[in-house]
Amino acid sequence: MKKLHFTNGKFKIMLVGDPHEHTVDNYKEEEKKYSDYLALQYAAVEAEKPDLVILMGDNATGKTRKDIKRTLLRITKPYAEAEIPFSFVLGNHDLECDVDDREEQYDIYRELPCCILPEKKDVTKFGDYTVPIFKENTNEPALVIRHFYSGNRADECYDSYYAFIGGDQLAEYESDAAALKEKYGKTIPAIAIQHIPVPEIFELLNERGPLSMILDGVCGQNGNKGKFYTLNRKAGATGYMGEAPCPPDHNGGEFDSWLKTGDVFAAFFGHDHMNDFTGMVRGIIIGMVKTASFHAYGDGLMQGVRIIELNERDIRNINTYMVRYRDLIGSDCLSLHGSIKNLRDRTSVKLEFTAKCAAVAAGLLSPVIISKLIKGMRKHK
Repeated sequence: MKKLHFTNGKFKIMLVGDPHEHTVDNYKEEEKKYSDYLALQYAAVEAEKPDLVILMGDNATGKTRKDIKRTLLRITKPYAEAEIPFSFVLGNHDLECDVDDREEQYDIYRELPCCILPEKKDVTKFGDYTVPIFKENTNEPALVIRHFYSGNRADECYDSYYAFIGGDQLAEYESDAAALKEKYGKTIPAIAIQHIPVPEIFELLNERGPLSMILDGVCGQNGNKGKFYTLNRKAGATGYMGEAPCPPDHNGGEFDSWLKTGDVFAAFFGHDHMNDFTGMVRGIIIGMVKTASFHAYGDGLMQGVRIIELNERDIRNINTYMVRYRDLIGSDCLSLHGSIKNLRDRTSVKLEFTAKCAAVAAGLLSPVIISKLIKGMRKHK
């Protein structure tokens, strides 16, 4: 695995949320979506010049090993051409295909140019692995990027739609963190990367009433159906929430394990395509990475990537921000058309929906109104 180092005290990571790509031949609309995704990736690489790219899960599916490799080669082409190393986590949809063995998919990734997935001996039986980023000109890690596999569906014995990280998987993580601490004589700071968010993400939200849906409220999902949420701006949550988070309904103790171990100071997640908010939860930075895809549901030209800027002298004080398709390219887009290109946030989505409903209602009512006007005119003749 290629060693990553800080350069001039700086290191930049680009997070790519939910590509949801698949191999398609001769489908013009599908190819347009792929072209728009690729345009975003090329533009982001050119503008930001990251030192590492991380795919956040739900990356690629296909019927065969050849299909998946072909799709992954397509979506990672901008990084390969720029010789930028990339890593990844798998999402809940990645194994919902004929190649449903995680280790087999990992082998496919190892064949890709610039992929820095470690050898099998350095990946846990759960699919987790670390990527160290070393201090400049040394062999001592300034931090490690912890890649966690968050699974798909929870076992039936749990009252939870999505899987969760817990038990033996957390024991493996704690053991690895302890080994690093013993080797270097101190806790090595860590950034956690995984697809499905932890339940503690709701600590960045306020529960509201249904009237909140008029503006910026969202409906809860899965175990939170019937509830309504807004971002807790007073608690420091910033960014955009276009849908309710979808963590597991059962808490396996992952966040508490991070707190106990003391290495994870920031954690970033994909999964929720329309969310890119961030905030601090009990001393740990929590950040969402919205989709970069045009195959998946989204909102206008808000697709983008998240940037994390690191400073070797102050590792835990990161700078993170979203860079969107709209910012980099504008409204020149092949796969989206009409007014949907103008959607910028949840409020504008709602206004667009309301306007369409009003237009439909007007169309239905107009014959009635015209009939009444005609009758009124006849009465006054």
